[in-house]
Amino acid sequence: MTEGKVRTPATRLSRRAEAAANDAAVAAISRGASVAFRLIGDSFDVGLRVDSGEVSLSKDSHGLDCDFTLTAADDVWEGLTDDEPPAGEHSVVTLVRQGLVKLSGEQLAYDRHVQIVRAFVDAIREARSTAPLGRPLTATGSYHRIETSLGVTDVYVERQGSGPQLLACATAGSQTSQWHGIMTHTDLTDRYELITVDLPWHGRTSPAWDQPVGSYRLTPDRYTEFLVAVADALELEAPILVGVSMGGAAVVHAIATHPKRFAGAVGCQAGPSVTARANEHLRGTRVNPALFIPEWTYGLMNPASPEPFKQRVWWGYSSGGHGLYAADIDSYLSWNVDSVQTKLTPELPHIAILSGVFDTSVPSSASEELARRIPNASFRTMPELGHFPHAENPPIFARHLEAALERVQAGAEGGSL
Repeated sequence: MTEGKVRTPATRLSRRAEAAANDAAVAAISRGASVAFRLIGDSFDVGLRVDSGEVSLSKDSHGLDCDFTLTAADDVWEGLTDDEPPAGEHSVVTLVRQGLVKLSGEQLAYDRHVQIVRAFVDAIREARSTAPLGRPLTATGSYHRIETSLGVTDVYVERQGSGPQLLACATAGSQTSQWHGIMTHTDLTDRYELITVDLPWHGRTSPAWDQPVGSYRLTPDRYTEFLVAVADALELEAPILVGVSMGGAAVVHAIATHPKRFAGAVGCQAGPSVTARANEHLRGTRVNPALFIPEWTYGLMNPASPEPFKQRVWWGYSSGGHGLYAADIDSYLSWNVDSVQTKLTPELPHIAILSGVFDTSVPSSASEELARRIPNASFRTMPELGHFPHAENPPIFARHLEAALERVQAGAEGGSL
């Protein structure tokens, strides 16, 4: 538990559990499911039963026939269910993976129903941030035939705004819609042209022509080849690259290997290398990937980020094609700055590295280390954000992004961190 933070006693979980069991989001995510589980602390024990989608709370969970049980000390539950949980204490999925919340019973039952566990914990937090609708989306979409080692594809591109051009990359397994919040809820495109692009097989870009389902494979070199090909096809003179997660590593690789093609880059949520992102269920058949993958990623956001944006991130990860997220993660796991270290010289265009502190997959210390490995780089943290800064809270991210873009355009005068 974070020192100096006063929290209500853990018994509040018991008090709030009944309301959480009747929460609309819990009911919606539970449709069609049947499962029973317990949450146990030092001073409380609550159970939840879902029977063909009907949710009920068990006030005496000792007699509940559970599929699995989650047990942790009171202070762990207090941190997790705080209305504004501190970074590192905020995700039940991460805490289970770290062993701070102990899972007993059927692992597979937990994996199949983790979405209900997470929604129930979310509902125990009474505070939920929302957001206004925003201005209408006015992006212009178009298709462009691109041929690279990924195959021949009619690639979908969206553009909005005017000014210096930003060529933006979405996170692993995702698509251009991740950037819609920047277009509708910020005024960034009043000063910049935001250009977003789907990788082959992703979003509204069809599979590469005449290639079988499941054959898609990405590498850092192929990603850079694709970015260069897109910039050429769109006749972009010297765009600034903006990438998040896998895209954050990709823009560093692209600047290192094609420094004259781009004016600089902003890379978010990337480190010198990546670990602990693989899981058998990302491509497996024992668990529904359309439920598991969004839960694998959802806990990497700040729970206090506006609910509508977080739900759109979740939905995006539930909408990916078979094997796409797993293949992208394979590529991301192969990223290592060592492969381009000798090309990272002080003469390169500036690379601004940003890190959301709620991201437990790429901690800020890793992103700072990456920045230190790049001679002409700057590093800043984003205390309010997590792994999907551009999508989970666009208005906050836009402020960090504009400051980073100013450093890129100024060359950061030697790149001091």
